[in-house]
Amino acid sequence: MQIGSVKLANQVISAPMAGVTDRAFRILARENGCGLVVTEMVSDLALIFANPKTLRMLDFRNEQSPLSVQIFGSDPETMGKAAAIVVERGANIVDINMGCPTPKIVKNGEGSA
Repeated sequence: MQIGSVKLANQVISAPMAGVTDRAFRILARENGCGLVVTEMVSDLALIFANPKTLRMLDFRNEQSPLSVQIFGSDPETMGKAAAIVVERGANIVDINMGCPTPKIVKNGEGSA
């Protein structure tokens, strides 16, 4: 399977699950045959303002490629900047969250809003 120029070993892709798909989970998923692992969704603004907790979520040490990072936000300019940040930090794929129905996300015009 291939997404853009990124070739995957198989079609098994982890979902971006808040509070679940941390670094330890991603490493275990990869060791057990996952073709593509995805981070928890991260805020575009948290990336732009270099929020320490958010940056820890993007710790890709000892992880194999390919890796996808899911970002969320509502402003095209900040989303573009956030995408550049995650690519600079090692993401092979940038996934834009357009489906999260959580009220705290939707009330800001993000996710499924």
